[in-house]
Amino acid sequence: MRDRLHGIAAMAVLVVIAIWGPSLVRSDAVATTAPTLTDLRNVDELKTLFNQDTGKVRLVLLVSPT
Repeated sequence: MRDRLHGIAAMAVLVVIAIWGPSLVRSDAVATTAPTLTDLRNVDELKTLFNQDTGKVRLVLLVSPT
């Protein structure tokens, strides 16, 4: 009988974790503004913008039509 109760209790805990777990782990750090895409005219402009955001995660994409 005790083993059955332990099994039911374990299942109940798993159900609670499955339901509320993702909301407990969720990060509260949500971006307040959407990032913008910038057309750069030269490499110096890229260097200036890149160096302004020291300490932040940055993504540089090079897109070519060919």
